[in-house]
Amino acid sequence: MLVIALSACSRSAERVVIGVPLLRISQPVFVAESHGLFRKHGLEVELRHFDTAQPLADELATGRLDAAGYLALPILFSREGGPPAVRVMTAIVEDQAHPLSFLLVKSDSSLGSVSELAGKTVGILPTLAYRRWLDAVLAHHGVDAKTVTITPLAPQLQLEALAGGGIDALFTGDPMATAGLARGIARPLSAQAEVPAALGAPFFFGTFAVSERLATEKPRAVRQLAAALDEAIALIEADDQVGRTALAAALREGDRAFVSKAPPTRYLASGATTIEALEAALKRETSQLRAAEVLWRPSP
Repeated sequence: MLVIALSACSRSAERVVIGVPLLRISQPVFVAESHGLFRKHGLEVELRHFDTAQPLADELATGRLDAAGYLALPILFSREGGPPAVRVMTAIVEDQAHPLSFLLVKSDSSLGSVSELAGKTVGILPTLAYRRWLDAVLAHHGVDAKTVTITPLAPQLQLEALAGGGIDALFTGDPMATAGLARGIARPLSAQAEVPAALGAPFFFGTFAVSERLATEKPRAVRQLAAALDEAIALIEADDQVGRTALAAALREGDRAFVSKAPPTRYLASGATTIEALEAALKRETSQLRAAEVLWRPSP
């Protein structure tokens, strides 16, 4: 984890600590920081960087973070010990035109379909979300997950494991996926976006969460945070390069070169994140919550 400097703000600004994974899904957070949108909307923000989104639910639950994102719904709401008390705002969605999860094989692999993964070893991004989604993809193609060896791998080890033959396939996201494709190490196992194909498109991939404590004690700060993220999303919609540039500046040097080659990313602003879409996603991925209990809505 890396703590970076605070945004310069007036003394009256609300201070908010945000956890953000160094992944393509988090572009609105990086845009809001780099374009001064948190400061513009009256917030003093401290960003804490994480390699994956998996620790963010624990950090929210223990109160070490006021907000976190973006992170997948299974990570947020299927946490061991129970989900943290949060409200969610905005969303990132996956469909065929906006893929987020990639099932890859070595460029010279003989594997040609998901149905051939029985008896094989698949490396995954070490999060609960990727484990659950892989199970769904395998089931969609008639493969018993018990016949597949699933190996969680830290992001920096994934491409080495695939190139060296330590795994037969890799199920991951960016920046690792695009780097593997661009370097010629990997190719897609299939042409379709497998998670939306298995769980329905557009797939409600993840969200940005604020602690219930922040929402209750500092509702104005939550409105300011939503406004900053919504403005960042509008900038990304107008010019996808805005999000790529902000992301690249936050990544390690070795990961920056491939950001421009990644697919476009689709977000829903806070006002466009509907009860119906979240409800459908929660029913697919957790049975403990109702959307109305966690979806933050902007004031009229």
